[in-house]
Amino acid sequence: MKYMFISKELNLTSGAGVGARMHRNTLINLVGADNVFIVDVSVQAAPLKKENYIAYGKYKNPFERIIRHIQGNVYLFSDNIIEDICSIIESQNINFVFVDDSFFGRLVKKIKTKFPRLPVVSFFHDVKAELFAIWIKRSRFIDKIDFMIGIKNEAINVKYTDKNIVLNKREDELLFKHYNIHSDFYLPVCVDRNDCYIEKKPEDPYKETGKKHILFVGTSYYPNIEGIKWFYINVFKYLRQYYDLYIVGKGLECLKDYFDDDDVYVIGFCEDLSSFYIYSDIVIAPLTDGGGMKIKTAEAFSYGKVFLGSTESLQGYYEKLDLYKKNIIKEKLVFLCDTAKRYKEVLELLKDTDVKKENPEIIDIFEEYFSPRAAKVYMKNIIDSAINDMQTPNK
Repeated sequence: MKYMFISKELNLTSGAGVGARMHRNTLINLVGADNVFIVDVSVQAAPLKKENYIAYGKYKNPFERIIRHIQGNVYLFSDNIIEDICSIIESQNINFVFVDDSFFGRLVKKIKTKFPRLPVVSFFHDVKAELFAIWIKRSRFIDKIDFMIGIKNEAINVKYTDKNIVLNKREDELLFKHYNIHSDFYLPVCVDRNDCYIEKKPEDPYKETGKKHILFVGTSYYPNIEGIKWFYINVFKYLRQYYDLYIVGKGLECLKDYFDDDDVYVIGFCEDLSSFYIYSDIVIAPLTDGGGMKIKTAEAFSYGKVFLGSTESLQGYYEKLDLYKKNIIKEKLVFLCDTAKRYKEVLELLKDTDVKKENPEIIDIFEEYFSPRAAKVYMKNIIDSAINDMQTPNK
Protein backbone atom coordinates (compact mmCIF):
# COMPACT_ATOMS: atom_id res chain seq x y z
CA MET A 1 0.00 0.00 0.00
CA LYS A 2 1.04 3.61 -0.63
CA TYR A 3 0.32 6.38 1.86
CA MET A 4 0.25 10.18 1.51
CA PHE A 5 1.07 12.57 4.37
CA ILE A 6 0.06 16.24 3.92
CA SER A 7 1.28 18.91 6.35
CA LYS A 8 2.15 22.59 6.69
CA GLU A 9 4.04 22.16 9.97
CA LEU A 10 7.07 20.04 9.10
CA ASN A 11 9.57 22.93 9.07
CA LEU A 12 8.34 24.69 12.20
CA THR A 13 10.01 24.64 15.62
CA SER A 14 6.65 25.08 17.36
CA GLY A 15 4.73 22.39 19.20
CA ALA A 16 2.67 21.78 16.07
CA GLY A 17 5.92 21.23 14.16
CA VAL A 18 7.10 18.66 16.70
CA GLY A 19 3.72 16.94 16.48
CA ALA A 20 3.70 16.90 12.67
CA ARG A 21 7.17 15.37 12.48
CA MET A 22 6.15 12.75 15.02
CA HIS A 23 3.09 11.85 12.92
CA ARG A 24 5.20 11.63 9.76
CA ASN A 25 7.91 9.56 11.44
CA THR A 26 5.37 7.26 13.06
CA LEU A 27 3.71 6.60 9.72
CA ILE A 28 7.09 5.90 8.12
CA ASN A 29 8.07 3.55 10.94
CA LEU A 30 4.81 1.66 10.51
CA VAL A 31 4.76 1.22 6.73
CA GLY A 32 8.27 2.07 5.50
CA ALA A 33 9.71 5.25 3.98
CA ASP A 34 9.32 3.94 0.41
CA ASN A 35 5.57 3.68 0.96
CA VAL A 36 4.97 7.26 2.17
CA PHE A 37 4.63 10.26 -0.16
CA ILE A 38 5.16 13.57 1.68
CA VAL A 39 3.29 16.69 0.57
CA ASP A 40 4.79 19.74 2.27
CA VAL A 41 2.55 22.81 1.93
CA SER A 42 4.54 24.91 4.37
CA VAL A 43 5.39 28.42 3.22
CA GLN A 44 8.82 27.91 4.83
CA ALA A 45 9.72 25.07 2.46
CA ALA A 46 11.45 25.88 -0.84
CA PRO A 47 9.73 24.49 -3.95
CA LEU A 48 11.10 21.01 -4.56
CA LYS A 49 9.99 17.80 -6.21
CA LYS A 50 11.74 14.48 -5.80
CA GLU A 51 10.88 10.85 -5.23
CA ASN A 52 8.12 10.55 -2.61
CA TYR A 53 8.25 14.26 -1.77
CA ILE A 54 6.92 17.57 -3.05
CA ALA A 55 6.95 21.09 -1.59
CA TYR A 56 5.13 23.94 -3.31
CA GLY A 57 6.73 26.90 -1.54
CA LYS A 58 5.22 30.24 -0.63
CA TYR A 59 2.89 32.23 -2.85
CA LYS A 60 4.99 34.52 -5.07
CA ASN A 61 3.44 37.86 -4.10
CA PRO A 62 0.51 39.38 -2.17
CA PHE A 63 -1.64 39.37 -5.32
CA GLU A 64 -1.29 35.58 -5.61
CA ARG A 65 -2.36 35.26 -1.98
CA ILE A 66 -5.50 37.31 -2.74
CA ILE A 67 -6.26 35.06 -5.74
CA ARG A 68 -6.11 32.05 -3.43
CA HIS A 69 -8.56 33.78 -1.10
CA ILE A 70 -10.92 34.54 -3.97
CA GLN A 71 -10.80 30.84 -4.89
CA GLY A 72 -11.89 30.06 -1.34
CA ASN A 73 -8.53 28.66 -0.28
CA VAL A 74 -6.35 29.43 2.70
CA TYR A 75 -2.99 30.98 1.78
CA LEU A 76 -1.32 27.54 1.57
CA PHE A 77 -3.26 26.35 -1.48
CA SER A 78 -4.26 27.40 -4.95
CA ASP A 79 -6.70 25.46 -7.10
CA ASN A 80 -3.70 24.36 -9.20
CA ILE A 81 -1.93 22.92 -6.15
CA ILE A 82 -5.08 21.02 -5.18
CA GLU A 83 -5.33 19.59 -8.71
CA ASP A 84 -1.66 18.63 -8.64
CA ILE A 85 -2.03 16.77 -5.33
CA CYS A 86 -4.96 14.84 -6.82
CA SER A 87 -2.81 13.98 -9.85
CA ILE A 88 -0.09 12.63 -7.54
CA ILE A 89 -2.66 10.50 -5.71
CA GLU A 90 -3.66 8.99 -9.04
CA SER A 91 -0.16 8.53 -10.48
CA GLN A 92 1.29 7.13 -7.25
CA ASN A 93 -1.69 4.85 -6.59
CA ILE A 94 -2.13 6.27 -3.12
CA ASN A 95 -4.26 4.06 -0.83
CA PHE A 96 -4.49 6.23 2.31
CA VAL A 97 -4.21 9.97 3.04
CA PHE A 98 -3.28 11.50 6.42
CA VAL A 99 -4.09 15.23 6.48
CA ASP A 100 -2.07 16.83 9.27
CA ASP A 101 -4.39 19.75 9.94
CA SER A 102 -8.08 20.54 10.05
CA PHE A 103 -8.52 23.47 7.65
CA PHE A 104 -7.57 21.90 4.31
CA GLY A 105 -11.26 21.58 3.50
CA ARG A 106 -11.31 22.33 -0.23
CA LEU A 107 -8.42 19.90 -0.74
CA VAL A 108 -10.15 17.15 1.27
CA LYS A 109 -13.43 17.73 -0.58
CA LYS A 110 -11.67 17.48 -3.95
CA ILE A 111 -9.88 14.26 -2.96
CA LYS A 112 -13.05 12.61 -1.66
CA THR A 113 -15.07 13.75 -4.67
CA LYS A 114 -12.52 12.38 -7.12
CA PHE A 115 -11.58 9.27 -5.10
CA PRO A 116 -14.63 8.43 -2.94
CA ARG A 117 -13.23 5.05 -1.77
CA LEU A 118 -9.87 6.48 -0.73
CA PRO A 119 -9.58 6.69 3.09
CA VAL A 120 -8.79 10.26 4.22
CA VAL A 121 -8.24 11.12 7.89
CA SER A 122 -7.71 14.60 9.34
CA PHE A 123 -5.81 15.57 12.47
CA PHE A 124 -6.77 18.65 14.50
CA HIS A 125 -3.75 20.37 16.06
CA ASP A 126 -6.51 22.51 17.54
CA VAL A 127 -10.07 23.41 16.60
CA LYS A 128 -9.68 26.39 14.29
CA ALA A 129 -13.26 27.60 14.76
CA GLU A 130 -12.35 28.24 18.40
CA LEU A 131 -8.75 29.43 18.05
CA PHE A 132 -9.06 31.54 14.91
CA ALA A 133 -12.06 33.37 16.36
CA ILE A 134 -9.69 34.62 19.08
CA TRP A 135 -6.80 35.38 16.72
CA ILE A 136 -9.02 37.38 14.34
CA LYS A 137 -9.46 40.03 17.04
CA ARG A 138 -5.74 40.86 17.20
CA SER A 139 -4.61 40.30 13.59
CA ARG A 140 -3.85 42.33 10.47
CA PHE A 141 -6.63 42.65 7.90
CA ILE A 142 -5.06 40.16 5.45
CA ASP A 143 -4.63 37.62 8.26
CA LYS A 144 -8.24 38.12 9.36
CA ILE A 145 -9.30 37.03 5.88
CA ASP A 146 -7.12 33.93 6.13
CA PHE A 147 -8.59 33.04 9.51
CA MET A 148 -12.17 33.46 8.30
CA ILE A 149 -11.47 31.32 5.23
CA GLY A 150 -9.70 28.84 7.49
CA ILE A 151 -12.81 28.45 9.65
CA LYS A 152 -14.95 27.87 6.55
CA ASN A 153 -12.46 25.29 5.28
CA GLU A 154 -12.45 23.51 8.62
CA ALA A 155 -16.23 23.05 8.34
CA ILE A 156 -15.73 21.55 4.86
CA ASN A 157 -12.91 19.36 6.20
CA VAL A 158 -15.15 17.97 8.96
CA LYS A 159 -17.88 17.16 6.47
CA TYR A 160 -15.76 15.27 3.92
CA THR A 161 -13.00 13.54 5.90
CA ASP A 162 -13.51 9.92 6.92
CA LYS A 163 -12.05 10.23 10.41
CA ASN A 164 -11.67 13.29 12.64
CA ILE A 165 -8.74 12.97 15.03
CA VAL A 166 -8.17 15.26 18.02
CA LEU A 167 -5.64 15.52 20.80
CA ASN A 168 -7.81 15.09 23.88
CA LYS A 169 -11.20 15.38 25.51
CA ARG A 170 -11.23 19.19 25.53
CA GLU A 171 -10.63 19.33 21.77
CA ASP A 172 -13.37 16.73 21.28
CA GLU A 173 -15.76 18.94 23.23
CA LEU A 174 -14.79 21.94 21.08
CA LEU A 175 -15.37 19.87 17.95
CA PHE A 176 -18.87 19.05 19.20
CA LYS A 177 -19.49 22.67 20.21
CA HIS A 178 -18.76 24.00 16.72
CA TYR A 179 -19.74 21.10 14.44
CA ASN A 180 -22.09 18.92 16.49
CA ILE A 181 -19.93 15.81 16.03
CA HIS A 182 -17.49 13.93 18.21
CA SER A 183 -14.06 12.85 17.10
CA ASP A 184 -13.32 9.31 15.96
CA PHE A 185 -9.93 9.05 17.68
CA TYR A 186 -7.67 10.73 20.19
CA LEU A 187 -4.04 11.12 19.10
CA PRO A 188 -2.30 12.91 21.98
CA VAL A 189 1.02 14.69 21.81
CA CYS A 190 3.88 12.22 21.62
CA VAL A 191 7.55 13.19 21.62
CA ASP A 192 10.81 11.39 20.97
CA ARG A 193 12.98 11.69 24.05
CA ASN A 194 16.57 12.60 23.31
CA ASP A 195 18.52 9.67 24.76
CA CYS A 196 21.96 10.74 23.55
CA TYR A 197 23.07 11.43 27.11
CA ILE A 198 22.79 7.77 28.17
CA GLU A 199 26.27 6.95 26.90
CA LYS A 200 27.79 10.30 27.74
CA LYS A 201 25.90 12.60 30.05
CA PRO A 202 26.09 16.27 28.99
CA GLU A 203 27.62 18.92 31.18
CA ASP A 204 25.47 20.64 33.77
CA PRO A 205 24.43 24.02 32.27
CA TYR A 206 23.25 25.46 35.59
CA LYS A 207 25.32 27.78 37.75
CA GLU A 208 26.07 26.53 41.24
CA THR A 209 24.08 28.88 43.46
CA GLY A 210 23.02 26.53 46.24
CA LYS A 211 19.42 26.99 45.07
CA LYS A 212 17.02 24.63 43.33
CA HIS A 213 16.71 25.19 39.58
CA ILE A 214 13.31 25.99 38.05
CA LEU A 215 13.13 25.50 34.28
CA PHE A 216 10.71 27.11 31.82
CA VAL A 217 10.89 25.95 28.18
CA GLY A 218 9.03 27.56 25.30
CA THR A 219 9.14 29.76 22.22
CA SER A 220 8.26 33.41 21.71
CA TYR A 221 4.60 32.38 21.37
CA TYR A 222 2.44 35.02 23.11
CA PRO A 223 1.01 32.72 25.84
CA ASN A 224 4.55 31.63 26.80
CA ILE A 225 5.77 35.19 27.23
CA GLU A 226 2.71 36.28 29.20
CA GLY A 227 2.83 33.13 31.32
CA ILE A 228 6.46 33.43 32.42
CA LYS A 229 6.08 37.15 33.12
CA TRP A 230 3.07 36.40 35.30
CA PHE A 231 4.98 33.69 37.18
CA TYR A 232 7.93 35.99 37.81
CA ILE A 233 5.83 38.87 39.15
CA ASN A 234 3.32 36.86 41.18
CA VAL A 235 5.32 33.85 42.36
CA PHE A 236 9.07 33.83 41.81
CA LYS A 237 9.84 37.17 43.44
CA TYR A 238 8.55 35.81 46.74
CA LEU A 239 10.67 32.65 46.72
CA ARG A 240 13.89 33.77 45.05
CA GLN A 241 15.99 32.98 48.13
CA TYR A 242 15.34 29.27 47.49
CA TYR A 243 15.25 29.06 43.69
CA ASP A 244 16.75 30.39 40.49
CA LEU A 245 14.83 30.50 37.21
CA TYR A 246 16.07 29.46 33.75
CA ILE A 247 14.13 30.50 30.63
CA VAL A 248 15.08 28.44 27.57
CA GLY A 249 13.76 28.28 24.01
CA LYS A 250 13.89 29.85 20.57
CA GLY A 251 12.86 33.49 20.51
CA LEU A 252 12.84 33.95 24.28
CA GLU A 253 16.03 36.03 23.99
CA CYS A 254 13.54 38.88 23.66
CA LEU A 255 13.01 38.68 27.44
CA LYS A 256 16.61 39.43 28.43
CA ASP A 257 15.97 43.12 28.99
CA TYR A 258 12.72 42.44 30.83
CA PHE A 259 14.33 40.11 33.39
CA ASP A 260 17.04 42.32 34.84
CA ASP A 261 17.52 39.95 37.76
CA ASP A 262 20.58 38.01 38.97
CA ASP A 263 18.40 35.00 39.86
CA VAL A 264 16.83 34.75 36.38
CA TYR A 265 18.84 33.34 33.48
CA VAL A 266 17.35 33.96 30.04
CA ILE A 267 19.13 31.48 27.76
CA GLY A 268 16.91 31.71 24.69
CA PHE A 269 17.72 29.43 21.77
CA CYS A 270 19.45 26.18 22.68
CA GLU A 271 20.54 23.49 20.21
CA ASP A 272 19.82 20.68 22.66
CA LEU A 273 17.40 21.03 25.56
CA SER A 274 18.33 17.71 27.17
CA SER A 275 20.98 19.09 29.53
CA PHE A 276 18.58 21.73 30.87
CA TYR A 277 15.90 19.10 31.46
CA ILE A 278 18.27 16.55 33.00
CA TYR A 279 19.79 18.85 35.61
CA SER A 280 16.67 20.90 36.45
CA ASP A 281 14.87 20.29 39.74
CA ILE A 282 11.43 21.53 38.75
CA VAL A 283 9.80 22.29 35.40
CA ILE A 284 6.98 24.86 35.21
CA ALA A 285 4.38 25.75 32.58
CA PRO A 286 2.21 28.63 33.88
CA LEU A 287 0.13 29.10 30.70
CA THR A 288 -3.42 30.39 30.66
CA ASP A 289 -4.01 30.65 26.91
CA GLY A 290 -3.63 28.48 23.80
CA GLY A 291 -5.10 25.32 22.35
CA GLY A 292 -4.35 21.64 21.81
CA MET A 293 -1.73 20.03 24.07
CA LYS A 294 1.60 21.44 25.18
CA ILE A 295 4.77 19.75 23.88
CA LYS A 296 6.75 21.08 26.84
CA THR A 297 4.63 18.97 29.22
CA ALA A 298 5.36 15.73 27.33
CA GLU A 299 9.05 16.64 27.21
CA ALA A 300 9.16 17.21 30.97
CA PHE A 301 7.39 13.88 31.55
CA SER A 302 9.90 12.12 29.28
CA TYR A 303 12.70 13.21 31.61
CA GLY A 304 10.75 12.26 34.72
CA LYS A 305 10.65 15.81 36.08
CA VAL A 306 8.64 17.21 38.95
CA PHE A 307 6.15 19.40 37.10
CA LEU A 308 4.05 22.42 38.09
CA GLY A 309 1.53 23.50 35.48
CA SER A 310 -1.78 25.19 34.85
CA THR A 311 -4.97 23.53 33.66
CA GLU A 312 -4.03 24.73 30.16
CA SER A 313 -0.55 23.18 30.20
CA LEU A 314 -1.88 19.89 31.63
CA GLN A 315 -4.74 19.49 29.13
CA GLY A 316 -4.66 15.88 27.92
CA TYR A 317 -2.10 14.88 30.56
CA TYR A 318 -3.58 15.34 34.01
CA GLU A 319 -6.49 12.95 33.41
CA LYS A 320 -4.03 10.18 32.50
CA LEU A 321 -2.63 10.34 36.02
CA ASP A 322 -5.93 8.89 37.24
CA LEU A 323 -5.28 5.79 35.16
CA TYR A 324 -1.75 5.09 36.35
CA LYS A 325 -0.27 5.31 39.85
CA LYS A 326 -2.57 8.20 40.75
CA ASN A 327 -1.65 8.19 44.45
CA ILE A 328 2.07 8.31 43.67
CA ILE A 329 2.11 11.05 41.03
CA LYS A 330 -0.89 13.37 41.26
CA GLU A 331 -0.16 16.33 43.54
CA LYS A 332 3.04 14.62 44.67
CA LEU A 333 5.16 14.84 41.54
CA VAL A 334 2.82 16.56 39.08
CA PHE A 335 1.01 19.57 40.53
CA LEU A 336 -1.97 21.44 39.10
CA CYS A 337 -1.43 25.15 39.79
CA ASP A 338 -3.85 27.78 38.50
CA THR A 339 -3.21 30.52 41.05
CA ALA A 340 -0.19 32.30 42.48
CA LYS A 341 -1.23 31.01 45.88
CA ARG A 342 -1.07 27.38 44.74
CA TYR A 343 2.33 27.83 43.05
CA LYS A 344 3.70 29.38 46.25
CA GLU A 345 2.27 26.56 48.40
CA VAL A 346 3.86 23.87 46.26
CA LEU A 347 7.22 25.63 45.96
CA GLU A 348 7.26 26.27 49.70
CA LEU A 349 6.74 22.52 50.17
CA LEU A 350 9.42 21.55 47.63
CA LYS A 351 12.12 23.95 48.86
CA ASP A 352 12.86 21.68 51.82
CA THR A 353 12.23 18.42 49.95
CA ASP A 354 14.85 16.17 48.40
CA VAL A 355 13.56 16.57 44.84
CA LYS A 356 14.64 13.76 42.53
CA LYS A 357 15.90 14.89 39.14
CA GLU A 358 14.43 11.79 37.52
CA ASN A 359 11.25 10.08 38.71
CA PRO A 360 10.63 6.67 37.08
CA GLU A 361 6.89 6.86 37.78
CA ILE A 362 6.54 9.89 35.51
CA ILE A 363 8.67 8.28 32.80
CA ASP A 364 6.33 5.26 32.96
CA ILE A 365 3.35 7.56 32.25
CA PHE A 366 5.24 9.06 29.33
CA GLU A 367 6.11 5.67 27.84
CA GLU A 368 2.55 4.42 28.17
CA TYR A 369 0.74 7.40 26.61
CA PHE A 370 3.06 10.00 25.06
CA SER A 371 6.07 8.14 23.60
CA PRO A 372 6.91 7.04 20.03
CA ARG A 373 5.79 3.54 21.03
CA ALA A 374 2.40 4.90 22.08
CA ALA A 375 2.15 6.97 18.87
CA LYS A 376 2.67 3.83 16.81
CA VAL A 377 -0.27 2.12 18.52
CA TYR A 378 -2.53 5.17 18.04
CA MET A 379 -1.57 5.51 14.36
CA LYS A 380 -2.09 1.82 13.57
CA ASN A 381 -5.58 1.87 15.09
CA ILE A 382 -6.50 4.95 13.02
CA ILE A 383 -5.24 3.45 9.75
CA ASP A 384 -6.85 0.05 10.34
CA SER A 385 -10.21 1.61 11.19
CA ALA A 386 -10.29 3.96 8.19
CA ILE A 387 -9.24 1.26 5.73
CA ASN A 388 -11.69 -1.29 7.16
CA ASP A 389 -14.54 1.21 6.85
CA MET A 390 -13.75 1.82 3.19
CA GLN A 391 -13.65 -1.93 2.54
CA THR A 392 -17.02 -2.47 4.21
CA PRO A 393 -19.99 -2.29 1.81
CA ASN A 394 -22.30 0.74 2.18
CA LYS A 395 -19.72 2.67 4.21
